[in-house]
Amino acid sequence: MNILHFLSWILLVAEICIALPIAYLCILSISALITTQKRKRQVHHTEKKTPQTNFAILIPAHNEEMILSKLLDSLAQLDYPQELYTTYVIADNCTDTTASLAQQFDRVQVYERFNEKERGKGYALNWIWQQLADKQHDAYVVLDADSVVVPTFLSAMDNELAQGALALQACNTVLNITESPSTVLRWIALTLINHVRPLGRNGIGSTSTLTGNGMCLSHTILTRYPWQAFGIAEDYQYYLTLAQNGERVRYVPEAVVRSQMPITFAQMRTQDVRWEAAAPQQSSWQIASQLLKTGLQTRSFIRIEAMLELLTPPLSFMVASCSLAFIASLLLRSPLEIILSIALLSGLVGYIATALYLLRAPKAVYKALLHAPGFIVWKLWVYFVLSRSRKHTGEWVRTVRTS
Repeated sequence: MNILHFLSWILLVAEICIALPIAYLCILSISALITTQKRKRQVHHTEKKTPQTNFAILIPAHNEEMILSKLLDSLAQLDYPQELYTTYVIADNCTDTTASLAQQFDRVQVYERFNEKERGKGYALNWIWQQLADKQHDAYVVLDADSVVVPTFLSAMDNELAQGALALQACNTVLNITESPSTVLRWIALTLINHVRPLGRNGIGSTSTLTGNGMCLSHTILTRYPWQAFGIAEDYQYYLTLAQNGERVRYVPEAVVRSQMPITFAQMRTQDVRWEAAAPQQSSWQIASQLLKTGLQTRSFIRIEAMLELLTPPLSFMVASCSLAFIASLLLRSPLEIILSIALLSGLVGYIATALYLLRAPKAVYKALLHAPGFIVWKLWVYFVLSRSRKHTGEWVRTVRTS
């Protein structure tokens, strides 16, 4: 009995630990729902303003001849004055026809870059900003080559910049949502990370993360904090720089950018490994400690909340932990632990349901949830095994996709 009592206490402590990030996610879910209703009312009562921002649209492209045309076609359909934006394609270490393909499009300027030592998106962005130093651009939008944008993309960004925002993040979501169960599950995961959480965080007065695709940085913010992000997760690295300085990234759900996702688990491998291996140079706990310290010293809610976001475990880890806790509580026949584990699982279900409710998910999405257990096992494998291999953490690797 003493051993069972001891195990029961260990389980209770573990459940309390996992309850903290779940409670945080539930708060963000409620905030996201409230913020959505507020933005809907604002759209109906907001008068359309004359565009003012001069944008530079930056497209880092490494051997993207198969997919680049789709993005450039969507940019040609933008509902924004043509004289107020210029598209720049950075053909970075390309060995295909990416550069010549981009040159065939009107109002697209192509910059070719060759540097075998400094490879990757972060270096390409830093290089193009140096080339455009004498250009009169108010803000810079970064788009991945495998994306498309909605016609009102720049108008939505311009509206937020006009209200004083210095850094913005678009709604970065999936283009081929129902092509396969893996793309559906990827859409749900990205909706939670790239829509529900940033919307909820902005709703409580905090900052969104930068996801690279669809981020918009004003000339002012880049002058204040020059780009020094060169890792695999260059976008998250720069976001942490802004968060550590108390700067706010504003999420813009009306500015939608959709990306083509791998349709099989095998094709997802390189993308997942890159995402999970893309950790900051310092450990998360070191950065969290710095954010908490400076947040308390300066009484900055943005820094403290950024610490909470940083320490929130991956969804796959939380689902697996809660499921194991539920099974353990049943084996121990402990009523308190059973109730708590059910509450934790309910919190995660509510968090996921928020995404499905906000985006009015089609029926195919609910059918794909049957594949969720396999998806979770795959993510856990990537997180705990593949991402720990050094060969995946040094250099960007192009995601394999169906042409």
